[in-house]
Amino acid sequence: MQIILNAPWQLSSLTDISLPQSTCALPTSLSDVLPSALSENQIACQEWYLSHEFVLEKHQLDYSGIDLLITGIEQYAEIRVNGLAVLDCDGSSDIYRRDIRSLLNVGRNLLEMLFLDPEECGFADQCLPTNTIDKTQSVRIGKAPLLQFIQNVRMGMVSTEQVWHHGGGCELIVRVGYQTLKPGLVSASIKFDGVTYQIPIDVRDNQIKAIFQIEAPILGPSGPEGHYQLLVELDGQQTVSEIVLNDAFSVDEHICS
Repeated sequence: MQIILNAPWQLSSLTDISLPQSTCALPTSLSDVLPSALSENQIACQEWYLSHEFVLEKHQLDYSGIDLLITGIEQYAEIRVNGLAVLDCDGSSDIYRRDIRSLLNVGRNLLEMLFLDPEECGFADQCLPTNTIDKTQSVRIGKAPLLQFIQNVRMGMVSTEQVWHHGGGCELIVRVGYQTLKPGLVSASIKFDGVTYQIPIDVRDNQIKAIFQIEAPILGPSGPEGHYQLLVELDGQQTVSEIVLNDAFSVDEHICS
């Protein structure tokens, strides 16, 4: 079960309080919401505050885990839930994930995004060398945040490994990490190239593996026909990835769920 927190969001400037507040839906660029008189550079030089109220019912808080997933943010942003900071979007990842179940209430809850200057908040020195944040870019939220409700098992990292045979053909080894939150009868579904495996989850372990045999692989990259789709489903969670088969890709590819 998922809840997409796309609207309505309240937007206001933390730098220039004379600017009018706006209401928007995500995904969006702030320039699409703010007065046209503001240039992209003027928007990027300011700090911004977005907030969204959402309501949860008691049965939703009975889930073992409720993960907040944030993607599509290229500027530094601090994420708060009911007034408490839970995530720093610092350019170190494409997906930011945090279990926020203990912070949520029956009834109204508040999710906040603060687009801040990392230098002024003392975070710049902690950013990774691979940080891709560019303060001159348009301030954009490329995807609406979502809540992922987890009954028993949280899906972790999905990785693939290609093993090529000298006589032709290859194997795709798919490994799925997981964390058991509550024991139960749960299985994972892993589908690739028209073949689906249903693999029971062992609560004493933290990883499952599936091996797919491809007798006549389509080598890529060679356009869309060179890609295969990998679908993994586990306890209401799903990840879909495009896989390119190539004998140069013998090492693991890591795909965040």
